[in-house]
Amino acid sequence: MNLQNKIDFAAVLRVKHANPNGDPLNGNRPRTDYNGLGEITDVCLKRKIRDRLQDAGLDIFVQSDDRKKDEAKSLRDRAEKAMGKEFGSAKTASLACAKWVDVRAFGQLFALPKKSQKKDDEGESDTGVSIPIRGPVTVQSAFSVQPVEVTKLRSRRV
Repeated sequence: MNLQNKIDFAAVLRVKHANPNGDPLNGNRPRTDYNGLGEITDVCLKRKIRDRLQDAGLDIFVQSDDRKKDEAKSLRDRAEKAMGKEFGSAKTASLACAKWVDVRAFGQLFALPKKSQKKDDEGESDTGVSIPIRGPVTVQSAFSVQPVEVTKLRSRRV
């Protein structure tokens, strides 16, 4: 399928007595803007999409720790294990897109060190190289229509 035109869509979420995207810097209270409107970040929305795609049996590159399907300790580790010696080569983008649906959809930046024969002023020989993959899907933050009202906070026992 080859898309030639931009397609916009909106999703409507109804949340009552819930916290769809807590702010860890604010005691996990709901995220709000300066007008008190609730916010669900683009990162949170992509996490929810990735989780549903993973539930459907598709391979996901950016997996949450509690839903990991492999023993990878980092994204780099996951990429190296999946692509082997091809990781970092000209084939990285096509291999990543073929394997992981979230890379194909949202894109990914693979930042890799590249060994260089030349040393810089500080004696370092590594130079960075990036392999950018641009995905066709862009997700923006969502905002509530009405201000968020925190009615009850539960204390957590540690």
